[in-house]
Amino acid sequence: MREPDASQFRKPREDVVVSACFSDLPSDDRTFQTVRDLATTLDQAYRFREIILVVDDTQRPAFLDLVGQVPNLRLFVVRRGTEYYQRRVIAAEEAIGDIVLIGNIDEIAHMDVLALLDQTEQAGAITLANRAVRRPVKDMLAWPFIALGRLAGFKVDPSDFQTSAMPRTLLNLVLAHDEPRLALRFPPRDPRLPLAHFRTDRNVTTRTAFLDIPRRAQLLQTLLVYLTPTILSVVALSSAVLTLVGLAYAAYIAGALVLVHHLAPGWLTTNVMLAVSAVFMGMSTLGLSLGLQHLLRQQGRLKADLVSEEVNRIDLFHQVAFDLNVELDSDAGAGARGNS
Repeated sequence: MREPDASQFRKPREDVVVSACFSDLPSDDRTFQTVRDLATTLDQAYRFREIILVVDDTQRPAFLDLVGQVPNLRLFVVRRGTEYYQRRVIAAEEAIGDIVLIGNIDEIAHMDVLALLDQTEQAGAITLANRAVRRPVKDMLAWPFIALGRLAGFKVDPSDFQTSAMPRTLLNLVLAHDEPRLALRFPPRDPRLPLAHFRTDRNVTTRTAFLDIPRRAQLLQTLLVYLTPTILSVVALSSAVLTLVGLAYAAYIAGALVLVHHLAPGWLTTNVMLAVSAVFMGMSTLGLSLGLQHLLRQQGRLKADLVSEEVNRIDLFHQVAFDLNVELDSDAGAGARGNS
C-alpha cells in the first residue's frame, strides 16, 4: 500500500500573499477550468491569494460566472484592442501580493506553479520559465530580437515562456522602469534585478512564438521605439560629422579659389552648392536630433487610464486582518475617538 503524500496535509502558509495575473485569455471552457484548477492549487499552499484577469469589454459576460465560482478573483475590463504588453502592466499594477505571478494561461496548465513560486521566494529574483531544450531553428530566428534587446538594455529571448514570477520589491522596480511594458516581459539588464530560470521539460503545444506575427511585429516596433534615444544620438553624431565635412570642403574650395589660377567652368558654383548643402543638412539634422533628445529627457512617463472598470472588488487586506485577528490602525483610532 502506497503511503500518502505528506504535502497534501501541509497547512497553507499564512505569511505570504500570492497574486496570479493573466492578461490574454480566450473565453472558453478550457480557460475557465485552468483558472479553477490554479485557484485550487494555490489554496492548497497559500491561505491568501488573488487571481487577476484582464479581458476585453466584449468578453465581460463570459467571465462573470467565473467570478462567482472562484473566490478572490478580480476581473478588469479594458477596451478592445488594448496592447497585449500594456495589459500585463495593468494586471501587475493592480496586484498586491508579496509574490506576483505574471502568467500565460496556456503555459500555466503545463507547469508546476507551486515549484515556480517556491523558487522565486528562495532565490529572491525574477524567475523566468523556459524549456531546458531549445529548437535550433527558433534560436536562429530569435537573433534579431535578441540583438535589439541587448542594444535597448533588455534580456530579450522570444524562446522564453511568457510566464514569470517575482517578489514585490523587484516588481516595483520593474514597474518604475521607463518602459514597463517591455520590462515585464523581458527584464532589464540591471544589477538590482537578479534573474533565475525555472526549467520545465514539458512543451506547450499551443504556443506560437514565431507564428504570431502581429505580436512579434508589435514587439519589434516597441523595441525600435525604445531605441529612439540611441538612434537620435547616432543621428546627432553623424550630423556633426557631416557638418565638419561640409566646412572642411568649404575650406578646400576657398583654398582652391586662392591658389589655382584657372578653374574649370562651373566647378566653383557646383562645389559651393555641395558644401553649403552639406553644412545646412548637417546643422539642421543635428539641431532637430538634439532638440528631440532634449524633449525626451524632459518629458515624464505618462500613464493612460486604460481600465474601464473593475467588475468585482475584494478587500484582501481586511480579510487577512480578520483571519489573523489583527486590528487595523484606522479601526483602533476610530474606536479610541468614540470612547473619548
